[in-house]
Amino acid sequence: MRRRKTMNRRVMAVTAAAVMSMSGFAVPAMADEEEAVSIQISAPITSMDPLIGGDSTNVAVISNTMEGLFVVDADGQIQNGLCDSYEVSDDQKTYTFHIRDNAKWSDGTPVTAQDFEYAWKRNATAQGDYSTFTYQIEMAAIKNYEAVTSGEADADELGVTAVDDNTLQVELEYPVPFFLNLLTFSPWAPVKESKLTEEGDQFGVDKDSVLYCGAYTLDQWDVGGNTIVLKKNPDYWDAENVDVDEIDLVVISDTQQAVMAYQNGDVDNVTLTGDMVGMYQDDPEFSNVLGAFNYYLMVNTSKDGYDNKDLRQAIAYAIDRESLCTNVLNDGSTPAYNMLMKGLVSNADGEDFADASGQYFQYDTEKAKELWAKAQEETDLREINIIYDEEKDFAANTAAFIQSQLESTLDGLTVNISSTPKKNRIQLAKDHDYDIELYAWGPDYADPTAILAMYESDHPSNYSLWSSDEFDKLYNEANTTLAGDETARWDNLIKCNDICTENAGCIPLFQTGSATLTKSNVTGITEHNTGVPCYYKFVEKD
Repeated sequence: MRRRKTMNRRVMAVTAAAVMSMSGFAVPAMADEEEAVSIQISAPITSMDPLIGGDSTNVAVISNTMEGLFVVDADGQIQNGLCDSYEVSDDQKTYTFHIRDNAKWSDGTPVTAQDFEYAWKRNATAQGDYSTFTYQIEMAAIKNYEAVTSGEADADELGVTAVDDNTLQVELEYPVPFFLNLLTFSPWAPVKESKLTEEGDQFGVDKDSVLYCGAYTLDQWDVGGNTIVLKKNPDYWDAENVDVDEIDLVVISDTQQAVMAYQNGDVDNVTLTGDMVGMYQDDPEFSNVLGAFNYYLMVNTSKDGYDNKDLRQAIAYAIDRESLCTNVLNDGSTPAYNMLMKGLVSNADGEDFADASGQYFQYDTEKAKELWAKAQEETDLREINIIYDEEKDFAANTAAFIQSQLESTLDGLTVNISSTPKKNRIQLAKDHDYDIELYAWGPDYADPTAILAMYESDHPSNYSLWSSDEFDKLYNEANTTLAGDETARWDNLIKCNDICTENAGCIPLFQTGSATLTKSNVTGITEHNTGVPCYYKFVEKD
């Protein structure tokens, strides 16, 4: 059990008018006896449906209000959530989970094994906008996943069974070493069927359209609003060990405004970018760690010219990643030379997968020009188009830097850059209606497949439409016949990473840094490099 505080709880009050005049956002008023932590975020949530909310803010809010079987603590260790205990068969293919007797929904009814069975089978058969996380069923290798997710078999054929109200049995096609880690992610949260049926297509659109079973409930959320308020759930099974009464997520996209809010005491945690990193790097409340995302140039290889490997490689060699990270981003980001980010997973000898893989596209203008000359003989493409998210200030600077690098190195190439709302850019990727996108991808779980899966030929997230028979063969072997052989599986996935990177269907640029300021009396705010960024039940405030 975690240490409990004995001091009186306190919270700093500010007037809404003062906050609005200083920072352009409002912090909600709170009772004097409540303890609150306020965290700056760059974008609001868009849905409370576990199958729709895919970005980091959505994932965090959903997972903190709709707890699954497992959570991840402030040290990155998996802890039991709504799972009281579990057993694993000798062949590692059957898991039996026991749901806590005191797990409750916010309507007072118990959380049951049937709620998990329903939620997981719903994901396996999801279509359209609801199918964002269907691939997770495949990654978990749940029995009959292929037939069910393809529509060839009914959901009842999926290897998930509620044996009774408190017992969930899951059968896998083959051992999955990262299975429990996978289950900490938001799409594995339970869903009460009767509530979803009652709400229909309004499920998840506001705070009252869903039920909660996590450490917090969603108390305030207005679509388009700039403050999300989470309140401690008094009926949560582990409520006595949840320290902070209220978590306020405040949307401030501009870094300077965010820092001003921090200095004024309006937020307890703020993310820094650009020049702000250098300004505050000596502050005792400053922290900088490797972030969870890699940024890439995603190339639509189905389009004429963009399908040319020499062109894509010329672009890749013409970008000075060291200069980009040091002179443009200046936020702790580091160059990326293959598809995986550092710190995701290591082998038994402690070797990081990203370091063990090949290192591609070190800045080389002569190599870039040589490949560009070949591409000019093979394709008529002389003008390329790059889009990026308009909500991210660093994205505009990154795109401008890339534009300058390419046009100064690849003689005769015109580079057009333009911004678009993130939601639109994601839809363009899904529709394959783009040329090149500045694109970020983060891992849902601690395994190389969390990144490499999207380059399978038939994967729904293969937005580049790049494909390789050799990659598919090695990837399939790694996750089936070699699933129980750690060394052989590792070697196959290294080869997959090398093949994918070298072909430059998706060109790695940099791994994000996570530079933050956090008040000295607040601990436990994390930026996990997989899955849910932070479980707020582990946050403490003195």
